[in-house]
Amino acid sequence: MVSIEISGPLLLAAAVLGAAWIYRDAKRRAMDTADMWAVGFFVAFVLLPVLGGLAVFVFYLRNRNRRRGSPVAVPGA
Repeated sequence: MVSIEISGPLLLAAAVLGAAWIYRDAKRRAMDTADMWAVGFFVAFVLLPVLGGLAVFVFYLRNRNRRRGSPVAVPGA
């Protein structure tokens, strides 16, 4: 059987850093749910170490807003 063992302080540090990155990225993309994404990542990372956080991270990357780019002129508008 394969098991993943992570020490408590390392687990908390990784969870906090990941949640902080998700929060900052979501705020930059003007997402109203930035705080919920960060809390969800933290909780998932702590309850299901590594795999829970990875699942939420992948789900976040697939569902986040696109980055705001420079405006594009529309001909005839």
